[in-house]
Parts: sequence; structure tokens; C-alpha cells
Amino acid sequence: MDLKGSYEVAAPEVVDEDFGGEFVVLNLRDGRYFSLRGVAATLWRDVRGGYAVDGIVAAARPAGDDLARGVEAFLTGLVEAGLIRPRTSAADGPAATEAASVAELLRERVVPVFEAFDDMAELILSDPIHDVEEDIGWPVRRDAS
Repeated sequence: MDLKGSYEVAAPEVVDEDFGGEFVVLNLRDGRYFSLRGVAATLWRDVRGGYAVDGIVAAARPAGDDLARGVEAFLTGLVEAGLIRPRTSAADGPAATEAASVAELLRERVVPVFEAFDDMAELILSDPIHDVEEDIGWPVRRDAS
């Protein structure tokens, strides 16, 4: 995949929350959620802030080609998971050299990764308003007998 320019969170189908440095990102289309910590969380924050992804990858090259390829694979994974998409607004993002992730990548030299979970997908995708039996309701409580 050829990553160029700025990307944005694929809202409204994707929502995220920062829990003290760990981002939990929820894809409401398929019910999967993702954990991004450390460098991955910093990259997520920078992508959300409009930094050009190709600029971030290029700025990571001084730390080594393996790290730059890892950053590119991470960003590609975000696109493939449907979490980010090319920016739809015409506004340019800030310069990539200002991205916090670049300094952290060069300092930590750790390939960013994210964890994906689908254990709660059925619950996340459930519709408590429409997935009910009129006579019973939702959720159905069992008798205590």
C-alpha cells in the first residue's frame, strides 16, 4: 500500500478514547476494538492530528530501515483495519518533523504494534432497541426458580 499525505480517523464508525496513554479504538462496523500503547499511541495521536504519514515514515528512517518499514506496516494495518482513511478535508496537516512520534521512534527504536480483539464483537454489534421480542423485551431475564 502506498501511504501518502494525511489520514483521519474513519469516524463516525470508529471512535477512540485515551486511557492514560493507551488508546482504545473501537470499530463500530465490525465490533473489533484495538489497544495502542507506547509508540503506537503516539503515532495514533499524530495521525489524528493531521501529520502526513509518509513524512512520519521518512523521518523515522534515520533510526533504521527496519523501524521505518515497521512504522509503515503499522500505519498500513490501521488502514486495513478500517480505522483511518485518507483525509477528506482540503486542509494540510502540520509538518511531519513536528510529530511527537518521530522523536519517540528515534529515541525508543521500537516497532509500533497494536492488539486487535473481537471477543466482544457480538455485544458491541447488538442493537438493544431493535433486537427485542415484543412480548419479552431485551435482555431476557431468567426466572429465579
